[in-house]
This record gives sequence, structure tokens and C-alpha cells, in this order.
Amino acid sequence: MNLSSLWLTLSAEVTKQHRNRVKGHAVFFSLLLWPALTFLTSYFTMQPFRNGAGSTLSRVIPDGRIPLFLLSGYLVFQLFWTVVQAAWLFEQERKGGTLEMIFLTPASKMAFLYGRSLYSLFHGIWMFAAFSCLTFLFITDVSSIHWGVLLPILALIMISAVIWGALLCAISLFSRDSGLLYYIFQAPMELFGGVRIPPAVFPIWATGLSLLFPVTYSLVLVRGALYDNIGFTWWLALGALIVGSVGLVICTRYLLLRAEQHARVKGNWNLF
Repeated sequence: MNLSSLWLTLSAEVTKQHRNRVKGHAVFFSLLLWPALTFLTSYFTMQPFRNGAGSTLSRVIPDGRIPLFLLSGYLVFQLFWTVVQAAWLFEQERKGGTLEMIFLTPASKMAFLYGRSLYSLFHGIWMFAAFSCLTFLFITDVSSIHWGVLLPILALIMISAVIWGALLCAISLFSRDSGLLYYIFQAPMELFGGVRIPPAVFPIWATGLSLLFPVTYSLVLVRGALYDNIGFTWWLALGALIVGSVGLVICTRYLLLRAEQHARVKGNWNLF
């Protein structure tokens, strides 16, 4: 299949998702309300605790940068959480039978999944991203940020989130209950990924769990650029994110092949 066909499939899915999911202006307000409210809740929860020099927080969050720490955490978390929600909707469509016609066409299934994940990413993050950028201007010295590293890293993280979302959609082809995605990836990803609490304070078993989520590596990269702290751990996280993303692409392709084999035998896409 040539690149033009892949692009047509991807863009068609993005257009379809926009038409189906944007029904009014109120949806845009919700894209900002819940992430911003969660950020503010976490920030003011920390306020009763001492966070100056010599405090426990100062040992894990440098220079009292709690707002910057939390804002970067929730921005990256939202990137990955929006594609988890896309996978949940994908599984509901499969149960409703609306995917049957798409998957029986010669269109690229990989491009279809990535188009769906790409739209969900930008649909779910753009308003909170604008809020984050404006807030950054008020809470940090922009001259201290390593912009030459931060901007490419953000682009890499967005690509990783799209790949992650496509994999979850492929997994949803085999899932009996997509609610499992929420139980596995919402609270555990937020907690162990280091969104609100630095992984450095976790016990060993929790640190091991944090390595399962791409959010963990993404936050190491983003905060390293924000704090201008790029060392061995930063480069290790970069390699892990790149290698992991390549591995997820391979896994997604494998799951689609298995799903197609099952459909040929059973004659339908009801895989559970």
C-alpha cells in the first residue's frame, strides 16, 4: 500500500472523528475544566506542607518549583490519557458493529488506528496545552528553559502518545470489557508515572511499576529540559521511550494480524 493511500486513510479517520465527537461548543470548555481543576487541586493540597529550603519537598522538587512540577506532570498525563479514552470509545464502536465495514475494506488498518489516536490527542489536549503555556509564562523564568531540547522532546512525546493510543485500540479488539483500561491506566498511571509525586520517593516495587508507563519516561525528559538538568538518567529515559515506541508499533501490527486471522475464520469482528 503506497503512502498516498495511507495518508488518505489517516486523514479520513481524523475528519470522521471530528464530525462525530464535536457536537457543540460546551465540549471545548470541558477540555480545560477538568485538567485545570485537577492541577489546582493537587497544587493547593501541597500548600499546607513546608516546601522551602531544607524541607522534604525541596529534596525531590528543586527550588520550590511545585507549580511547574505539577503543570508539566498533568500536561504529559493528559497526552496519554486522551488516547486511553479513545481506545475505550473504539471498543464501544466495535461492540456496536460500526467497525465491521471499515475493517472489511482494503484501507490500511494501521493508518486507521493512528488517525483515530492522532485526532483524540489533539482534540483532548489543545485547550489544556494553551492553558499550560500561558501559566508557564507566569510561574517560571522562560530564559532558564532549554528550549532547544524541550520542543523536540514534546514532539517525540506526542508521537509516543499516538503510538500508545493505537496499541490500546488494537488491544480493544480483543477486550470483553474496556472499562479495564480505566482501572489500569488512570489512577496507576497518574500515581506511579510521577505526575503528582516524584518516583524518587517510591519504594522499589512502586518504582518498578512506574517503568511500565511511557508517562514516566516522558516526564523525566520534559522536567530535565525545564530544569536544565540533562544527565545520564535523562538519556536513559530518551532511549527507553524511543525503543519502547518502536516496540509498541510492532506489537500493534501483530495484534492487527491476529485480529484479521480471527475474522477470516469466524467471519466477523466480534473477537471476545
